[in-house]
Amino acid sequence: MKMNRVMLFFIFMMKSFKFRLLVLSAVLLAWGGMTAGALLYYSVVQCERYLELGNRLALRHGTFQAPRGRILDRNGVVLAWTEKYYDLFLLNPPSGDIANDAMIRKVRDIVPDCEPETIDRSSWLLKANLSPNQLLGLEQLLHRYPELQVIPREERLVVDYPEIRRLIGEIGYRRDVMYGVSGAEREYDVELAGTPGEYEVMLDRRRNWITGTWKLLVPAIPGDDVKLNVALSELVEDEP
Repeated sequence: MKMNRVMLFFIFMMKSFKFRLLVLSAVLLAWGGMTAGALLYYSVVQCERYLELGNRLALRHGTFQAPRGRILDRNGVVLAWTEKYYDLFLLNPPSGDIANDAMIRKVRDIVPDCEPETIDRSSWLLKANLSPNQLLGLEQLLHRYPELQVIPREERLVVDYPEIRRLIGEIGYRRDVMYGVSGAEREYDVELAGTPGEYEVMLDRRRNWITGTWKLLVPAIPGDDVKLNVALSELVEDEP
């Protein structure tokens, strides 16, 4: 009798083990099926949609200013022109404090007169008007520290005589694009302005440009030079 009870218990345990094994196998099979289904759904069925969403987050389109045309006198002497400068900025540093930042010391090895000037709580101007040698020297640091950024800046220059400045007039900025406010700059603004170019670039998770991903979509068309019916010598002679 005792032996029969042992045998029954053993059979019961075997059947229970098989049942548990079957349940576990069914759960694993169902999990594997759902995983495979999800993988198929996101990698094949919805692949295009999620690639498009990813590109929207990582791909940035923008415009860049066309070179503004020059203003000349009737003899071809340049009265107004544009020059481009490059400024070094520190934007959103991870430490949030640049007072004793090792990166600043490395920048000073290349740009000795680097003196951080606070723009706001998250950005500093480190050096304005970088020289060509400084731009080349900073190349490796710019790749290593994405928070370091060189930002171009354009200035409109005019021959420094009051009468010429009045004739040429002033320019303003609308979304970083120059436009004529007064004088010849305003009168010939359409001819001088040109057409901005377009580009696209990939951004990393910190919204910084990824090196090597910049792509020109539409080249900028430079503005035309405008020749005025007046000579520089005549304007200078009129000065007191």
